[in-house]
Amino acid sequence: MSNIDFPLSPDNEHAIVMEPTIKSTSFMKFLKESAIALLKSNNYKPKSIKNDGFYVIILLHDDSQLVQATELLRKISGVSYIFIGVAIELEYDTLSRSVLSIANKLLMDGEKYLIKIETSKSTEPKGSAFLYFKHDLDFFIQTELSSKARGLVSVRDETQADKILYILNGNNTAFVSLLVLKGSDCTPFNFLQDIVVCPIYDDSSLLSLVQVLDSGYMPLPIFFYRNRLQLIKKIKKFDEIINNYPVDSVTFYLYAMADMPLSSFLPANRASKEHDISNKKGSQIQRLIYEQVIIKVLMHTNFDSLYVSFPFVPFIHPNWFIKKNIKLFHQSKKILLTPLLFSFPPRAFEKKLTKLTDMNYAAHQSIPIRNYLVESEPKDFAKDEDKYANSNNHFDFKKFSLNIRKNDILDVLDSI
Repeated sequence: MSNIDFPLSPDNEHAIVMEPTIKSTSFMKFLKESAIALLKSNNYKPKSIKNDGFYVIILLHDDSQLVQATELLRKISGVSYIFIGVAIELEYDTLSRSVLSIANKLLMDGEKYLIKIETSKSTEPKGSAFLYFKHDLDFFIQTELSSKARGLVSVRDETQADKILYILNGNNTAFVSLLVLKGSDCTPFNFLQDIVVCPIYDDSSLLSLVQVLDSGYMPLPIFFYRNRLQLIKKIKKFDEIINNYPVDSVTFYLYAMADMPLSSFLPANRASKEHDISNKKGSQIQRLIYEQVIIKVLMHTNFDSLYVSFPFVPFIHPNWFIKKNIKLFHQSKKILLTPLLFSFPPRAFEKKLTKLTDMNYAAHQSIPIRNYLVESEPKDFAKDEDKYANSNNHFDFKKFSLNIRKNDILDVLDSI
């Protein structure tokens, strides 16, 4: 970035500026610590990391690393905006000329743009001098750009903007953006400092894992599988997901599930519409038995965390199944997180699942959203459940550690 031809003095330093979604002292401390750990673990050398009000300003020893470092820091949740900016003297004439020069370089003919002017002074009262300064600077830039007859369009909605020109008035220096990226405004990764056991056995459980990550927890994944191909697919998808978060390594466990015995709920083979419905019902019951045994295994585990996030979904699991297992969790020493997938309506759930799995779900395909064929607990459900549970060893876990930055997922897969 240092070789861009802006008419600025050599003393204008380039910096990475981060705007947090949570503007509090405790979160600023968390954000700085996360940024330092992430940069150092990826061999980026910060020259300085400091606060300017509720903003984090990062200078690197090597300006050529600014873009890559910004993309990396963008993975930290709880950041509204992150931009590469140039430091400019906080004086109106100097700042206005510099901003206009940068805008003329950044904006292409016909582009839509948004001007975002903020102050780092958290105690700045409404009606203060900053508001007049902001209005004058905005008006000056808009007027000058419109006079160029380049077809530029000013917008107020960031979703409509092709480019965002971010200007931060700090305590002593202003920072004008050269490149602006929208951050991830969900709860910061591991902000709650709690580990949550996350069973992974289907696409819904992968989506539940994402919700755990985005809710500020550190997951402890446990992969339940019946064959190697199924396991490899889930681990590869997990690797794709976890790479979007600022985590260097993760511990996970593998648990091989036994083949399911022939269920008493599956009818004998015969061709009829009634048989087809009965067969689907039997398959749903088998699916519920499979999940019930996974829950039993989780309740007998002795991991460091008591928290468990099971992917209950109201339009996938019948009410009796959800209520039964919530009661079981209450009776056990494990703590069931409020089901994180409850907030999704059916179509939003399907959309998120499609995006996550890169699959093109259609109405006639295996969409997980379905009508219940099992409205109440079947008479022999507990019997079949016990039969299947007894065929699994509740303590037969294999432990692995994955170094995210070294991309050693292939080593893990080779050892399976």
